[in-house]
Amino acid sequence: MGQSPSNICLCGQPDAPVVDEELATSSNDRKAPRFPGAGSEGDGEVEIESERVEEAMARKLAEEASKASALAEIAKASALAKAEEEWIQKQEALTAGILEQQRRDADAADAAFEEEACERKQTRRATVEEYTRLLATTKKAMTEKHADDADRANRYGTRGKLPDWSPEYIPFIALVNPSAGAGAGRDIIFVARRSEPYKDRFFNIIDVVRSQQRGGLLDLVRDTLQKVKEEAKVMGVRPRLISGGGDGTASFALWMIFKALQSNNARADEGLKDSGNGFIWDAAEFEAYFPALAQLPLGSANDFGNILGWGQKFPGDGKVCCGTSRRFAALETWVRHVIEPASQVVNFDLWGLMPPAGRDSVNFKICELGGHRGRKPHQKIDGKSNLTMHEAGKPTPFFICLYFSSGFGAYMVARFQINRRKTPFRNRIEYVRQGAGIVLENTPPQLNIRAEGITVDCEGDPYFPPRRDKGVRGKAYREVGFYNINWQAHLAHGADRAGLCTRLGRLCLCAGTAPVCFNDGYLDMYRMRFTTYLKNPGNVMQTDKKKDLSLSFSGGKGKGIFFQYDGEARFAFSPKGEPFNLDIRKVLNIPVVLGPYRSRRLTEPVDNGMPVRFEFHGDNEEEQQRVRRRILKSLSDELEKEVHATKEEIAEALHLAE
Repeated sequence: MGQSPSNICLCGQPDAPVVDEELATSSNDRKAPRFPGAGSEGDGEVEIESERVEEAMARKLAEEASKASALAEIAKASALAKAEEEWIQKQEALTAGILEQQRRDADAADAAFEEEACERKQTRRATVEEYTRLLATTKKAMTEKHADDADRANRYGTRGKLPDWSPEYIPFIALVNPSAGAGAGRDIIFVARRSEPYKDRFFNIIDVVRSQQRGGLLDLVRDTLQKVKEEAKVMGVRPRLISGGGDGTASFALWMIFKALQSNNARADEGLKDSGNGFIWDAAEFEAYFPALAQLPLGSANDFGNILGWGQKFPGDGKVCCGTSRRFAALETWVRHVIEPASQVVNFDLWGLMPPAGRDSVNFKICELGGHRGRKPHQKIDGKSNLTMHEAGKPTPFFICLYFSSGFGAYMVARFQINRRKTPFRNRIEYVRQGAGIVLENTPPQLNIRAEGITVDCEGDPYFPPRRDKGVRGKAYREVGFYNINWQAHLAHGADRAGLCTRLGRLCLCAGTAPVCFNDGYLDMYRMRFTTYLKNPGNVMQTDKKKDLSLSFSGGKGKGIFFQYDGEARFAFSPKGEPFNLDIRKVLNIPVVLGPYRSRRLTEPVDNGMPVRFEFHGDNEEEQQRVRRRILKSLSDELEKEVHATKEEIAEALHLAE
């Protein structure tokens, strides 16, 4: 017997899903058979109920779908979170690895740096130790150089020693020309080698120039200068410099001091570190400890040593009949005066050959007179008596300590330089011979007659020739120049320009005008012709105080001028025959030591009222720096390249001579 679907028990089927009772009832009601006579209102209710069931099922399905979607999203988010966590863990592990590697790399770099620093330190130590050994070897060679000749003839004897050192003596260093004074310089160095501590402080300046390699004599001078400075600093004094030689040696010795103090950062570990100004000493060290100069007179004129009070002749000269003991006593006394603290130290003006304002270089070249020894150095060229020139030697003209001139005196000095004799007396005779030759000979084609073509302006105003605006020309004069000291060649002095009565009073040693002063900040300009000595009268030149000079020359093709500075002569010219200028102004203030033989009549006053100091001079900071740069240029040979003429330039100039 068949059953109606509505009467089948769904619960009887074990795999059938459980259906909600309301849903089942609604379903049974909807599927129940319709009986005849049932109204339309029942049908409507069934339809409504059916719709409600469908809506409920739809909602249920939507809810289940939403739950499934939510679960899927949750699962997805969980998977993403897990993946993210795994990624983070990997990144953290990677970062930790990177950091660890970086730490290991940093540790390795630090170790390498420390190792490299240690190697550099060891290298520096080895370099310094090697340098120290080189200095020790050089010092030993220097002090023992004359050991084999210890018993050779010496005007000061072979056994005497310089004064026993006292703690109150001023620390010093000495640069001596061994050939000067007919070999007296060499004898003095011999005596110093027998004496402590002098043997380590006296240097042969010629050997120093030749030994500028690392660990050579120039380095030994620097090392000694540093020790002297430190000793002076402890004592609260200024060290001293003995310059032994002719008048030109003073400026050369100063140049050597600057050369020794020049910096070189490549050798900073060896004490050559730049202090910021191109030197190993800073401005304060220069000002307080630049050594005060004392001039040992070993030349022919010895104007510098004489005016400072250190004598016109070297210690012991002229005491031939008194024996070596008296000569040695004179030397011992001289050295003692230099190092005694009672010796007075004063300021001294140092002048320099500078480029014109606004320029970094000069517009001329220099060379030296050549030719054979004798009264007349000319050579016949194309049937004419010409001057021959050769390349100029060192030093390059820059510092001017004593005096400067162009004209007769400079030409005479140039001729004397190729006829120098072995004794001071014979040298003086040679000066006279060469001067007479200039007067009696025809003027060579490379020179103008007298001072023709030369003009001089001082402080921007015309000075030479005087009354230039009225047609006075340079050929009316033999010479123009200036004094910085009140002594030249045993002959000339200077004093402020004065009237005839005052000039006559000088002959009677009456009070006159102020003499040339070496620390008043002025050049004492003069101009000379032979009648000047009658007009003065006497050997006291009338001078005019000026702060600078600018000498111009416009002699034409193949012409030039001789100039002398501190007894050293050079020939200035333009290879193309163009006009050129020589500009001179104060460049340094240096300390000097006054000796016991100073003439007060010729030098007073010596105290200019200013503190004794060293300084690069200039009216402003830029001018001071120009001087410093110029000195550094001279130390690096750049100045030599700028000023010294080449063989080709000399040949071109001579070829232009008419």
